Amino acid sequence: MKIKIPLILSGVLFIVGCTKSAPELLDQAEKSLNENQVELAINDLESLLKEYPRDSLAALAQYKLATIFKNWKNDPHSAFESLQKTVTNYSGSVQAVQAQKELETFPEWVINKSEVLRKQKLIKESIQNLIYMLENFPTNELSPKAQYMIGDIYMNDLRDFNSAINAYSDVVNKFPGTDQEAQAQFMIGYIYANILGDKSKAEKNYKTFLDRYPDHELAPSVKFELDYLGKDINEIDVLKHITS
Repeated sequence: MKIKIPLILSGVLFIVGCTKSAPELLDQAEKSLNENQVELAINDLESLLKEYPRDSLAALAQYKLATIFKNWKNDPHSAFESLQKTVTNYSGSVQAVQAQKELETFPEWVINKSEVLRKQKLIKESIQNLIYMLENFPTNELSPKAQYMIGDIYMNDLRDFNSAINAYSDVVNKFPGTDQEAQAQFMIGYIYANILGDKSKAEKNYKTFLDRYPDHELAPSVKFELDYLGKDINEIDVLKHITS
């Protein structure tokens, strides 16, 4: 027992001596971010919140977590949750006010982030953000755009035309009356006509377009497509000059 007691006490003293203060943890998190060690920064901020939840730096730590999840981790779920905690747990703070503003515009941020990811060729991540948007903000005014963007990504980036048709069909079925509805219906017909070569389905979907949106700006294009459906470009007089 005489040997064990000093060892236990020395161990306690060692642990206490290594506990970092809130400012030290925040400073360490900043340094980790500057060195692109994101996980270490997250761990330090979470430690600060766990050990010093009522410290004057806690609100800043919580808000910084949200910023990391938004800008470094591309984790909209955790970002939204961290913003909510900033508002709920630290009301009245400068960070809570800013977090509330970001919560109110969060769907717009998700859309913009998805576009940035797409330009960076991070296609999977872009689609994941859009799916998050649709699952968590299904009635938001930007949700039809998110659904249409998924179709556009499958169409132009992944060249997965069946998935594109499914995504465009969801626009038509889930978001009727929106600006994206008619465009999506047109794209379904276009894919069948000009990519998959399915004349029957192309005709069906183009006629559906004209029935539903006879005065739409794309109606003349749809009529043109129907008139020359299945014909080679060389068989269309008004387009012969393109190949000549």
